[in-house]
Amino acid sequence: MASGIKTSDTVEVFSYIARDKDSGVVRGEIKALGETTVLNQLNKMGLDPISISVKKPSIFENINLNLLESVHPDAIYNFSRQLSVMLKAGVPLMDALESMLSKTISPLLNKTIEKIIEDVSAGATLSSSLAKHPKVFNTMYINIIRAGETAGVLDLVLFKLADFINHDLQLRNGIKQAIRYPAIVVGITISVGFYAVAFILPRFSVLFTQTGITLPLPTRILLGIDQFLQDYSTFLILGSITFAVIFLRTIKTKKGSVAWHRFLIHVPVFGNIFRNMAISRFCHVLETLNRTGVPILESLTIASKSTGNNYVKDRLSNTRSDVGMGHKIASALEKYGDEIFEPQMIKMIQVGEDAASLDDMLTEIAVMVDNETQTKVRTLTATLEPIITVIMGVMILVLALSIFLPIWDMYESLANN
Repeated sequence: MASGIKTSDTVEVFSYIARDKDSGVVRGEIKALGETTVLNQLNKMGLDPISISVKKPSIFENINLNLLESVHPDAIYNFSRQLSVMLKAGVPLMDALESMLSKTISPLLNKTIEKIIEDVSAGATLSSSLAKHPKVFNTMYINIIRAGETAGVLDLVLFKLADFINHDLQLRNGIKQAIRYPAIVVGITISVGFYAVAFILPRFSVLFTQTGITLPLPTRILLGIDQFLQDYSTFLILGSITFAVIFLRTIKTKKGSVAWHRFLIHVPVFGNIFRNMAISRFCHVLETLNRTGVPILESLTIASKSTGNNYVKDRLSNTRSDVGMGHKIASALEKYGDEIFEPQMIKMIQVGEDAASLDDMLTEIAVMVDNETQTKVRTLTATLEPIITVIMGVMILVLALSIFLPIWDMYESLANN
């Protein structure tokens, strides 16, 4: 048998050769956390192990066949809510997970649950099983589940997670719906303008040139733009691709992502919306974990990672060390989060700590910034619509003048001759 007994934090596939009293030597595979678990299972099966080894995955098993698949947040919400209800009712985790297979409508989530069931049945924790599927369950979700398991309040944490996902989904959907119309109008306007300049106007320019008339200013400007695009299109395309590659590589680095996310929360008009969304996520997650009994230091760590903004996460992660040294959360936030939290919010957190009602105060802050975000989005939409209408009108007017003014000049020239 393999020398030494190995243990692991992750489930692995083990190949074994064992001796059966009735049928002689048998071979097989077992999923387990380590050789100790394999030995126990073989003993229960009445087998005397000869050798145990970790099975190496084949090249085909390492290929991800679900690259184009994704799981909608609605499916994660339903999974979390239903699993929470069943655990609260006393249903064992394995039975609860198996019952989810018939209820999910996402093929990828269904496959993921099947793999989670295999891992949990082999002795892995739910959080470690979820961590194997980062495409389905993000880091925030896994960390909160791990904290709930440690504190023994998995059902409560799942219930709160479901509420948080639902709230976050509604907020994001509201923002998407608010900016959908302006985005569509802008896209159509740019497309029509490009088509007119690149394909329609050049055909008229041939006719205008043959008549020998002097082209008006709007026509000359648009023809100049068309000529510029033709002469430098290769450089523009290569330059755009190069800039996009450099930009994407930069924001994937730690310093680059922090700098980019700092820019996002300070950019005019949209910066407050991004900042409020980060504050809302931090307050909701911290309130959820603290209310369910997770230690405050661990709660602060997870909450800072859940903001969706690396600059905010970087600033708020420093509060953990101060709180660990005995400082209050409000004073730590005032020291490191003054660029993120308004003085009024920090004062509310201080009052909540002093009155032993931190959770309620965090909820109030989250609701306050959510309402402010929705108001800002509605105001922005109401402001953008007339501006976009005016821009469209100006573009249509310029296009019309660039085509019809030369035609009118041609008509006058022919009439005078």
